[in-house]
Amino acid sequence: MTGETIRREVRSSAELQEVCLRTLKQCRGFERVDQILIQPRDNAEGSANWTLAAVRPRVDNRSLRAARETIGVLQQTYRLIPGEAQGRDKRRG
Repeated sequence: MTGETIRREVRSSAELQEVCLRTLKQCRGFERVDQILIQPRDNAEGSANWTLAAVRPRVDNRSLRAARETIGVLQQTYRLIPGEAQGRDKRRG
């Protein structure tokens, strides 16, 4: 896949969290999840510019590992709006 650009649908943080929540609720162990937190990633050239930071209520590690493929597909499909990815909480404190 060298030299190819992956085209991803651009979404706001709120939209992306909603898409992730709706999709992940279909995965075993995520049925009761009612909140998803995504976090921008720095230096994400060529890969997803966001990551799944938390789900609430928490799910067990086995369910989280089982959902990795689904999360990967979401990261290949969607891109966080660049301004939101760059402007949020680079420094805390």
